[in-house]
Amino acid sequence: MNEQNNSINAKKRAKKNLLIAIAIICALIVLLLIASIIIDSIQEKNDITEIDYDFYPADYNEDIFNDQEYTQLINGGFIEYTDSTTNLTIGINRETAKEHGDTVEFIVEMIYDIIYGDHISYNKNFSDAYYKSNSPLNTFTMQKIYDVKITYISEESESNYTKYLYCLEYKIYENNGTFRRDIGEGSKKQYVTISNANGELLIDSISTVKTAAK
Repeated sequence: MNEQNNSINAKKRAKKNLLIAIAIICALIVLLLIASIIIDSIQEKNDITEIDYDFYPADYNEDIFNDQEYTQLINGGFIEYTDSTTNLTIGINRETAKEHGDTVEFIVEMIYDIIYGDHISYNKNFSDAYYKSNSPLNTFTMQKIYDVKITYISEESESNYTKYLYCLEYKIYENNGTFRRDIGEGSKKQYVTISNANGELLIDSISTVKTAAK
């Protein structure tokens, strides 16, 4: 009888120990999940924190092509085009951009709108869909843009139009903040959605990656 009771008690203790072990494991899993959520929250908060960049003085009368340091940055070409489907990267310019499609030429021309400080022409690059949540830009100076990288990502055909997705990245030498205040000496990738829904190529959205490149 004692042996039977001992056996029952042993089984109870083993069951109890198993339940305790399971409870501890569950508690550890919950703690890990909570820690992960806290870490992600902190990281997200850090990512969206705006950096107070030190911008150069704005000179609306400056001809940036008289700046020898800037012209040295763009001499020999300053735009690279990459087709992500082939991973082929080549140097292009304003004259050769069309060889890679109308959308590449469209992006390059927009880059030159920025370089020449032409806010009127720049604002015409965007669709009504874009302006539902964004406002046209006011005047900005000529921008010393260099190290431009344009990457074709994908395209999607709808019933009567096509949407194109490109990644755009560039730097602004001596950025004065009149055009972009989210970068300093570095750059941030922008994912640009272009469509011909209105019968012409226009930008429907621009999504900027929050982390700045060094």
